[in-house]
Amino acid sequence: MSEQSPVLTMPIPNPATNADAPAHGARHRFPIGLKPTLVSSIVGLVLLSSVAIGICAGLLILSSTRAMISQAEKAAASAATEEAQNFFNVGPEITSDLAAAAQRGLLPLDDPHHLAGQFAERLRVQPHLSWIGYGEAVSGRYVGATRWEDGEIVEYLADPAVNKSMPDQVAVAANGTKSTPKFAETAPYFVVTRPWFKEGIANPGTYWTPFERMTTGGYGITCTTSFTAPGANTPTGVFHVDVRLEGVAAFLSGLRIGDHGAVFLIDRQGHRVVSPEGEHVPAAALAVDTVAPGHAESSFDSPLLIATKKGSYEIVFSPISVKGNIGLGLAVVVDRADITAGIYREVLIAGGVALAFTLMAIVFGIILSLRISRPVSAITRDLAKVGAFSISHEPMPKSFVREVNDLGISVDHMKASLRSFGHYVPTDLVRTLLAQGVDAELGGELRCLSIHFSDVENFTTISEGMQPTKLVEAMGRYFELMTGALIRHGGTVDKFMGDGIMAFFNAPEELPGHERQACLAALEAQRLLAEMAKNTPQGQPVFRARIGLGLGEVLVGNIGTPDRFAYTLIGDEVNLASRLEGLNKLYGTRIMASHALMKEAGDEFEWRLLDRVAVKGRHQGTLVCELIGRKGEVAANILEARDVYEKALEAYFAADFERAAELFHRASHLRPDDFGAKSMRDRSQALAADPPVEWDGIHVMHEK
Repeated sequence: MSEQSPVLTMPIPNPATNADAPAHGARHRFPIGLKPTLVSSIVGLVLLSSVAIGICAGLLILSSTRAMISQAEKAAASAATEEAQNFFNVGPEITSDLAAAAQRGLLPLDDPHHLAGQFAERLRVQPHLSWIGYGEAVSGRYVGATRWEDGEIVEYLADPAVNKSMPDQVAVAANGTKSTPKFAETAPYFVVTRPWFKEGIANPGTYWTPFERMTTGGYGITCTTSFTAPGANTPTGVFHVDVRLEGVAAFLSGLRIGDHGAVFLIDRQGHRVVSPEGEHVPAAALAVDTVAPGHAESSFDSPLLIATKKGSYEIVFSPISVKGNIGLGLAVVVDRADITAGIYREVLIAGGVALAFTLMAIVFGIILSLRISRPVSAITRDLAKVGAFSISHEPMPKSFVREVNDLGISVDHMKASLRSFGHYVPTDLVRTLLAQGVDAELGGELRCLSIHFSDVENFTTISEGMQPTKLVEAMGRYFELMTGALIRHGGTVDKFMGDGIMAFFNAPEELPGHERQACLAALEAQRLLAEMAKNTPQGQPVFRARIGLGLGEVLVGNIGTPDRFAYTLIGDEVNLASRLEGLNKLYGTRIMASHALMKEAGDEFEWRLLDRVAVKGRHQGTLVCELIGRKGEVAANILEARDVYEKALEAYFAADFERAAELFHRASHLRPDDFGAKSMRDRSQALAADPPVEWDGIHVMHEK
């Protein structure tokens, strides 16, 4: 199978004429190398920079202090964000997993003790969780497991129908031993009255309650996921997980930003929910509380500046993405006292000195660049034409810089290579794509295209009887004829696939009436093949093509890998058009098209409805048609046979198989070479002998 070279796209500058280009003179006798030229320039600039560095060394120390604190600020925020995401995402993962397992019937919801045991095991491997449980809406039953502050894990059951909802509590050790818990609740537990249950049952999916103090001790938050049993119209129950925040506080305490900075976890209103420990924390916390709630937008490049009675601070509020839209964020606080006072004034001085030396370097660079740029500009203008795939034969100008001179020689070699490359790719397509002025990138767009697939009939037999060199010559003539017809009607030849051709219309440029053009190209190709067959000497192979035409919205663009891709199509309609080309064998036709293309092609063609087919790989039936020719150019007997065939097809679709067989037989007599009519007659006779129980008129293909 042959393969088309990737289509390249690149920006196209406006080509300029070469009227002002220097005349092509002889090489400079003693050209100066580009490397010495650049080295001398760099040395001069480095000397100037060294002076500037010496002057600004003290000032840059202050700037580096600022940079180091900023780096620590970003690193702390990144670490805190990752830790918080890992910490809080456990809740939604567990509740969603439990709800999904319950939906599939994998949880023992009818065995509370077994279910509580599973919850206890999950709790044992998640040290920062304090509760895992399930509450049922109708019965009010609750099954859960809890971890108290001393680490003891207790299975917890409460059912209004059993002992008036007094909880049944059993401590479970790591080895599975059960005992009376050290601490047990003595009040009835009604799950349906709990705020987390009410909010969880009212909010589908994963939901986070507000932060609150947990019954097991400590500060935390509850994550819920509602569960609806199969067949139920309302939620059946709610799974919940209680998360304690002590672990986050310990982690935040280990993050330091300067000597007095800190990182806080905040809610969506900007209130602190987790604070680190340390003597410096209260002052930093006061700065956060000053701007919360409703804190302003900020970033690491543009922090909020807050002044309190404890000092002056920079604060950055950074959101944290956590499953369930919990609304978490970070408040990263930097004490401005950690940054040396007067830094901005010193930076301005350093900038002024650097600017002065930069201006001196610019003047020197301009003088040097003028000497180098003239021949390079001429090369650039010629490369602009190369970018438009308009490759000139003019040689590049010479330069006193040896490397620039060598560049011109290389460009001349490149242009010669590209002229050769033009024989391997569709030049017009390349120019069209280049005119868009974009880099070659993977991607495409959805567009309605007319799609063409063609193949040589009995190609295997033809190729076996010919020498390879003769076969290549014959296929070259065939491809030239076929692609010529396609291109003349605005088609784009995508690729050659062995003896097959894939082409499309209406891309990359829009082609009004592309459906009509696709039909005209197919008819012209068949006409030219018929003429070539008449002129083919005796004993030489005669090429006959089968063509499939489709219409639909497909993805067209650069498709492949980042290193290699082709401008091609992907989509179901592409596969359908390919299958239609192969279906020609079943019906003895030359050009088969989808019904969608027939409707959009216009009224200047003669068509025949062939069948309703589900091609291989598709379950949906598709009306397929034969393109017979242009109106006024088709013989009367063929049109008469067409009309009888379509009447037979109506009877066939109506399940009147005897009538259909009779009409298909009549159509085959009117057109003796019509293999499709004979095939449909035989199929109708078989269906009449053994009628199907259900009939939708779709003939399912099990092969390509």
